[in-house]
Amino acid sequence: MTTKKMESEQLIERWVVRRIVSGESTASLANTAFVYGNDLMRLVLDRADGSLQIMKEPIDEVVVFRKPEDRDEENVCRCCGMEHSTFKAALECCAYLD
Repeated sequence: MTTKKMESEQLIERWVVRRIVSGESTASLANTAFVYGNDLMRLVLDRADGSLQIMKEPIDEVVVFRKPEDRDEENVCRCCGMEHSTFKAALECCAYLD
């Protein structure tokens, strides 16, 4: 397992935990897509036990276009998308601090 894959899975798992703690169900999170570098991953709901599995989708390249009016510079973590009460908290959210 590469460090890149481990980091992407850790970020996804952290995002999922925060969403579940905030009251969302695993079913509502299913089919959410994540991009890390040129890797596309999707959350898939396991019908047998209700857990979420991270599935990597086979793609060659990822290109993301953003509309200028869609930029949101508010108190949102750029890594996981969670909203915070302060800009500082948003910056520190997914930072790897030692």
